[in-house]
Amino acid sequence: MYYQEIDLIMTKASLLTVRKTPERGKPFDVSPLMKSVRDTDSVGMVAYRIIDQIAEAYLDLIDDLNGEIEELEDNIEAWKPQRIRERISKLRHDMLHIRRTLAPIRDAVREVVDNRVDVEDDTLFPHSVEIAFGSAYDKLLRASEGLDFSRDLLGGVRDYYLAKVANDQNEVMKRLTVVASLLLVPTFIVGLYGQNFLHIPEIRFLGGWGYLWSWGWILATTAAQLVYFRRKGWI
Repeated sequence: MYYQEIDLIMTKASLLTVRKTPERGKPFDVSPLMKSVRDTDSVGMVAYRIIDQIAEAYLDLIDDLNGEIEELEDNIEAWKPQRIRERISKLRHDMLHIRRTLAPIRDAVREVVDNRVDVEDDTLFPHSVEIAFGSAYDKLLRASEGLDFSRDLLGGVRDYYLAKVANDQNEVMKRLTVVASLLLVPTFIVGLYGQNFLHIPEIRFLGGWGYLWSWGWILATTAAQLVYFRRKGWI
């Protein structure tokens, strides 16, 4: 998303727009505006049509932003963690820039609606133009509320992603615990007997089968642990 600033210089008889287009951005398209302007429109009414077109653009921008957030939410399980983090960061960056540009224009339109613009007389913004600006203000207000909803929506996606990361880490810890436990009991058995088969107490009953006796214990305890962990749902 590339943002731009549009300044209006107004007199009673003329209106000048200054469009500051960022690098790799596109100038604000005024062609739809030229089609909607009437010969009988005053300078204030032309200014309203510009503001109204900007308000419509903000509403479309918020809709596109929500679409990207929903796409991110749908692909949390499929995308790589790095891509998810980059997309969350980009969306937060975009929302901050939208808020930075949306709030001033909303406040400026509110001043026109409340008849708080400092002009010599009412010829620039007569009452009919102020009423028209009220429609643009409503759209900008909806865009501002939609941006707050987008922020909450992105926050929910971020919390879900963090919960998923924590859950994945827990699953990894479970598997590491299983591996450590499977090695712990055989290590205990080997340490208990010291693999010194001539001094195993059971040697009197086992004869020359002491080595197989220790291996039997290792295999039996390992199998018992695997059954237990599977019943617990850890593997």
